[in-house]
Amino acid sequence: MAAITNTTAPWSDEELKAKVGQLFIVGFYGHAPSEDIKTLITTHKVGTVILFSRNIQSGTQLLELTNSLQEIAKSAGHIQDLFIGIDQENGLVTRIQPPIATQLPGAMALGATKDPANAYKVALATAEMLKGFGINMNYAPIADINSEPKNPVIGVRSPSDDPETVGRFVSAHVKGLQDGGVVPCVKHFPGHGDTATDSHYGLPVISKSKDLLETCELVPFRRAVVKGVDAVMTAHITMPGIGKSKPTEENPSQSLPASLNPDALNILRKDMKYNGLIVSDCLQMEGVAAPYGTERAAVMALKAGTDCAMICHTMAAQVGAIELVVQAVKSGELSQERIQASVERVHRLKSKYLDSGAATITLTPTDLKSRNQRHADLASEVYGKSTTIVRAEPGIIPLTSNPTANIVFVRPAKIPSGGGILDFEVGEGAATDTDPLVHYIDLLQARNPSVTEVRFYDGIPLTQVAEQAIAEAEFVILATGNADLSSYQKEFGLSLGKRLGKKMIAVATCNPYDFLDEVGEVKNYVTIYEPTVEAFESAVDVMFGAIKPSGILPVGTRSPPNMGIRAVTSSDKDVDKIWSLWQEIFTKWPIQRQRLAEILYKPGWKHYLHDNGFCLAYSVGDGHARISVVGVLPGFRGKGLGTAFVRMAHAELKIVASQHGQSGLESFGIGSVFPRFWPGIPIDVPQVDKEFFLHRGFRGPTGPTSRDLFRDITSDVAPPDVVDRVSKLPFKFTPWSPALEEECMTKQRANFKCTGWVQAYERLAAANQHHEVMVAFDENGAQVGWTLMCSPSAIISQELAFLPLMPAKEKTGLIACVGVDESTRGKGLGLALLIKAMENMRERGIEGVLIDWVVIRGFYERLGFEAHFEYENYDW
Repeated sequence: MAAITNTTAPWSDEELKAKVGQLFIVGFYGHAPSEDIKTLITTHKVGTVILFSRNIQSGTQLLELTNSLQEIAKSAGHIQDLFIGIDQENGLVTRIQPPIATQLPGAMALGATKDPANAYKVALATAEMLKGFGINMNYAPIADINSEPKNPVIGVRSPSDDPETVGRFVSAHVKGLQDGGVVPCVKHFPGHGDTATDSHYGLPVISKSKDLLETCELVPFRRAVVKGVDAVMTAHITMPGIGKSKPTEENPSQSLPASLNPDALNILRKDMKYNGLIVSDCLQMEGVAAPYGTERAAVMALKAGTDCAMICHTMAAQVGAIELVVQAVKSGELSQERIQASVERVHRLKSKYLDSGAATITLTPTDLKSRNQRHADLASEVYGKSTTIVRAEPGIIPLTSNPTANIVFVRPAKIPSGGGILDFEVGEGAATDTDPLVHYIDLLQARNPSVTEVRFYDGIPLTQVAEQAIAEAEFVILATGNADLSSYQKEFGLSLGKRLGKKMIAVATCNPYDFLDEVGEVKNYVTIYEPTVEAFESAVDVMFGAIKPSGILPVGTRSPPNMGIRAVTSSDKDVDKIWSLWQEIFTKWPIQRQRLAEILYKPGWKHYLHDNGFCLAYSVGDGHARISVVGVLPGFRGKGLGTAFVRMAHAELKIVASQHGQSGLESFGIGSVFPRFWPGIPIDVPQVDKEFFLHRGFRGPTGPTSRDLFRDITSDVAPPDVVDRVSKLPFKFTPWSPALEEECMTKQRANFKCTGWVQAYERLAAANQHHEVMVAFDENGAQVGWTLMCSPSAIISQELAFLPLMPAKEKTGLIACVGVDESTRGKGLGLALLIKAMENMRERGIEGVLIDWVVIRGFYERLGFEAHFEYENYDW
């Protein structure tokens, strides 16, 4: 392996150890700092500690633990406090559990409320709780999309199977943690949802191309990046379709997993322009530990661009990995620059969130009780909003007709754990949580004391007593947990449903897929998205009529991808339909039908039409494309139509780029050139409309705003002193002519690389409209400057959709593509060209001048131009 040359002065051993240690996240065992964790912090200068349930016994103990860890770091000479992190996703993955802290709703329960504000509130409460216990980083929220129902590791940890829904809830959750002073870390990049393999035990393979990932897995991550998420965790999944990664020496049978793969991390760093912290998932998970070894995987992860390597369990692997990274830096395999970049990201993030001079955190029993009660009130409200009646026979729910009805509660003796995330706390001190199902009967009996319980077991028939109780019951409430992944639960539930019909109410206590499609066998179906006591209590409240159900199923409900959208043709019928929709949607930006018809069908167009909206998009050459217009009727917004337009345009314009020899789209933005609708998004557009694009992977606003400038020229064309000054310049001016065409075009192509710029001159010449250009000559008669000075009838002017909206209306002309030969720049020729052009335009009866898409400030204003429209720039 070739060494990478370090370009900075070599660090001392102590400097190197201190820097490398900051890039490791380690776990340990016990309720107090062990000798192992003390050594890791003191000797190896580890900068982040991750806690698990195995480290938590009580609220007082937890606070003493975090305070002790910080004191150890301070005594060891750490410049900044430790990051102390945890997986407090809530719901299924809750490391700090009741009674220490309130059980809060998890991701899919939040998704079922359909309101991201609930995600924000819960995240804010989570941050308050974590910070109160001295924990400053949360490895949450999940940004994975649960697109594979049989996924054993994501499931209800994701808000939904819809990318846009996941993106909205993730962004709200991130904001809540940030506002609460806790670092959020979204996971698992580039997306762990579309696999049936658990990376805790194996290495999943997702064989999607990057284009397909862009339409699904990457959507929530793009939105989180746009919203300023501080950290991203990578996934141990192999994605052979995302880059050029080949099988490695360490593992010749397959390509690198995303967590060790620079192609995957470059999607974050280069495509998404992300400069926050990238952390690996635990490198002791079998997905990487088995093929590469934990120690070697740490080197590979940092080499690929990861900032922090996580190793959760054994001291030997932790120390071995740290030492191997140190050796890799010394040998040149890892450059000092690579390490320093990550150290600086850690330092910046600690500076943002940690106050190293803060006093030791304290928490009184009264404070803890008050906080937990506030959080319990919030949890009860949100759980109530999440409980979903998927279907019910008339008159069954609520069970209020007979408060003492004979009800039998049937449940499995034990439900599956929910994947490796819950089994991964191995070794001494691992948590052994009580199965929450044992408490469900208490909640039911609080509503109806006569409710009895029957348990069923895998492979063991029900007793005769149990069978008789079920047969005599007026209603049977069946609770299942991940029955779709548990054949004995599934078979038992379907059999019971066939026997009992509408007398049975099935409650899916975890994944909502248990009986989602079995409409005939299971007629009454309720989902609660996590097997917590608190979630089931809300289901009981719904079933007994204490609260009204309002949850909406967040999975399995997506519309077909194209939603009835079709490609636009160049027929008059399609023009009429687009124009009709335009008049209803863009009332502040009217356009004549004839003008719309003339500018729709330009080279590279890809337009899409639906009964309730349309999308206009263009390939502008050299791998660049833009969506010019997305319009959806007000009553049909928020239903996925606009999203479908954006996805279809992006996918097809990438195909256009590939057909012209491009590897992909170099840029994909909002706006248009020729034809010209808007150069960006008008600044006065409602924020909700701007966020539509932010939520779909666009970055914005980027750079300064662009403006359309206007000047009335009926009385003068510039301040007198400016006119006088430019009149003394040694240049001559005359309108363009066919005789000047060859020299002009040669110099245009040499000076200006913008394809659209040069094409503007070519098109005027082809239309025999040379007089719409002003040319400047030096003392030797050579052409040295040019500008378009188009009348409203010029072929170029007709491609500006909103030229008639300028104050002079049908008498507004256009100045554009003002260019000066490189040899003559800096001599005032640009101003002179503008003045001569406007004088010529006034002589031709033009009363106002537009200069469109201006980014620079101060130049045109010297001639009296003022901003008329202003736009923000949004790019992918």
